Amino acid sequence: LSNDAEGGGVIDPANFGLLVDLDASLGPRTTLVGSAELTSLDPDDLENETRGSLRLRQTIGTTYPHRLTLESSYRDRLFNGSLGFQTVQSSIGGVLESPTIPIGQTGLTIRYQAGVQRINANTDRADLLPLPPRDNNRISLTRYQGSATLNWTQPLWQGDILPATAEEGMRYTPAPILPNVQLNSSITGVASAYSNGDSQEFLRGSIGLTGQFGHFSKPFLDYTGFNIGYSQVALGNTSPFLFDRVADTRILNAGITQQLYGPFRVGFQTYLNLDTNEEISTDFFLEYSRRSYNILLRYNPVQQRGLVGLRINDFNWTGATEPFDPFSNSWEDD
Repeated sequence: LSNDAEGGGVIDPANFGLLVDLDASLGPRTTLVGSAELTSLDPDDLENETRGSLRLRQTIGTTYPHRLTLESSYRDRLFNGSLGFQTVQSSIGGVLESPTIPIGQTGLTIRYQAGVQRINANTDRADLLPLPPRDNNRISLTRYQGSATLNWTQPLWQGDILPATAEEGMRYTPAPILPNVQLNSSITGVASAYSNGDSQEFLRGSIGLTGQFGHFSKPFLDYTGFNIGYSQVALGNTSPFLFDRVADTRILNAGITQQLYGPFRVGFQTYLNLDTNEEISTDFFLEYSRRSYNILLRYNPVQQRGLVGLRINDFNWTGATEPFDPFSNSWEDD
């Protein structure tokens, strides 16, 4: 519409976009998933307005089934904490991921992954770039990466659930809510090596409390969910790329979800860099919750993006709502 007001015309290709998703089962243990997005159909700007990815996933093993993914992406958009949004121009490679594996009766679980990718993305390292003038600040390197995460969860308190009826425990939710408080901790180690000889290694430790009180069954203030946590990173060398470089080494996160009246809940989730005392990311949301569906309004002023989402809680629904401009959040998932 803005282009139309400026004289582009109603049928200006820049006023139209296209979003296509692919999800195909090629066998009992093989799937092919992909997506393509054009935020403009203007042929003069297709390179900057196109994103896409294609992933072939194969499950391996039975007792602890691992997943092998062969993937290719074009202009993948990632949020990397204080470094903001970064675009990976292209990548191709494979990743082997483990399931979450319990370690005996200790309450500990472990998961790990290893992968190799050929990546073209931005750098701020002048020694890796050709002399000016140049069209962009991208370089192409092969990245070899391995990671492992050890998790431990300790229940601290647990209440009682209401009966699973429409009048009590399932008045606003698809399943009764269990009031509880638990302590969560994890250690993650990641090592990356790049084909130019650079490397990045870090060890991240995290600890936090999560809990929920109430049953979300009464009309007023019958649910409060909360989380608070702290993570710290011991960092060795740093990545030559910007999209996967560790920039936030001490992070405080906190969030609250509160029932106001009936099916309405409001809340926020925030992340703060304690080294710079700056806000990394904050989400504010309003949720309308019913047994069979949820409607979610979410806005992030730091990332300047919003979401209107609908989730169906029945009929074997396994999907998830996505913003029209989807991206992978590598920073939170590291």
